[in-house]
Amino acid sequence: MTSPAMKPVSATDASPQKLSPSALPATILPEVSIVEAEKEVGVTFTPELWLQRRSWAMDVLRKENIRSVLDIGCGPGALLELLVKPPSTINEPPIRPVPVKNESQFPSPENSEYDERDEGQELFLTRVAGIDNNPAVLSTALRALAPEVPVNGVSQSPPRWQPLTTELWAGDIERFNSHLEVFEAIVALEVIEHLQPHTLSRFGVVILGTYRPKVLLISTPNFDFNAKFPPKDGTTRSGFVDPTGRTNRVFRHSDHKLEMTDAEFREWAEASASDWGYDVEISGVGVSSKPSYYPVSADEPSSVRRPLYATQTAVFRLASGIPARSPRSVRTTELPFMPTSSDPTLYPHKLVARYTHPAVLPADQVHREDPPTIRDIVREKMEKWNVSVVTLTELWGNTAVSLASGGSKRWLITCLGGWGDVQGSGETGFEVRRERGKGFVVMWKNVKGD
Repeated sequence: MTSPAMKPVSATDASPQKLSPSALPATILPEVSIVEAEKEVGVTFTPELWLQRRSWAMDVLRKENIRSVLDIGCGPGALLELLVKPPSTINEPPIRPVPVKNESQFPSPENSEYDERDEGQELFLTRVAGIDNNPAVLSTALRALAPEVPVNGVSQSPPRWQPLTTELWAGDIERFNSHLEVFEAIVALEVIEHLQPHTLSRFGVVILGTYRPKVLLISTPNFDFNAKFPPKDGTTRSGFVDPTGRTNRVFRHSDHKLEMTDAEFREWAEASASDWGYDVEISGVGVSSKPSYYPVSADEPSSVRRPLYATQTAVFRLASGIPARSPRSVRTTELPFMPTSSDPTLYPHKLVARYTHPAVLPADQVHREDPPTIRDIVREKMEKWNVSVVTLTELWGNTAVSLASGGSKRWLITCLGGWGDVQGSGETGFEVRRERGKGFVVMWKNVKGD
């Protein structure tokens, strides 16, 4: 029997038309761009380019403290599979070193090596959704969004400290769906280059002008980078001729309708931001094994050489000013992609599934043990492991320790003597410190035999 947490949406849900998961075709993985096929162009990336794009998106979402994410053009779910992973703790601030008060004093090597991503800089998401118009990738995306099936009744994943709702939608991203107006962040990795010209012209109207996310992340190929591709027959560059006929450019993917240069992308992104009341930060990822750089500007000879990235990126952040175009007028104007009736059959998107990933314990059952109890548990574990030093990651990976700490690493470190901005609870018999290459480690100072 299917558990409630894994139950796909039913016909009685207050939502648009449903698309049964059983109706999805067999998965056909998308075509890979030639820039990521080393044998085609002789260019390599470390890590692989798609991993760099995904890592960039995750880093931005963490820094922006995002709580809900919509992945448009989600494909088979490469980003979704990371978004649904539970954070290691309850929603709490990262563990940070104590700031150096004397600015003339050099920071300690311990603090200078600190990276928030090591401990605590995580995503605490409550809602994740994906949407794609290609039925052939939805089955794989659905598996990424579905809750884990325990093996012999035992979960193979770390505890989830707060519930997560996940959804998968089928449909075109340029069409309006009121159910998608609730997300703090929208991500479009390698999407806009696949859009027909009339669809791309509506991208800003729907995504920025109507959904109004706090943050929008976009990545798209940098056409300037294509100059690095060697000619396949001595004269013609490897790739695919612009199928729209608007240019004589050769693209890196057979389905691309547009590949913009650095200058074109910057102009498009800045115009879109101005139209809809956003600030935009433009950069890129993907410096190849054979790096290249843009020429230094004659107007700014002392400027830093800009890398020639394979992928261009833009982070749109909702600004406080008044946009050049009014979102209100968009919402009240009858547009071809906006249904004017509450009839759910008029919705252009179909909901494939909605899942709830339950927390390991109800909120009212999560509690912290007192410091002596937690220290007893830690001593018991270290005696069993026959060690006097253990990394915090290894210690936290023991469910008994994390549950006793109520899901709070900060509380665990408090009980073990404190570190940085986490105050200790007096003499504990333990010491917490950071070591290069290991992160936080816990030392048992009073281990038997010492």
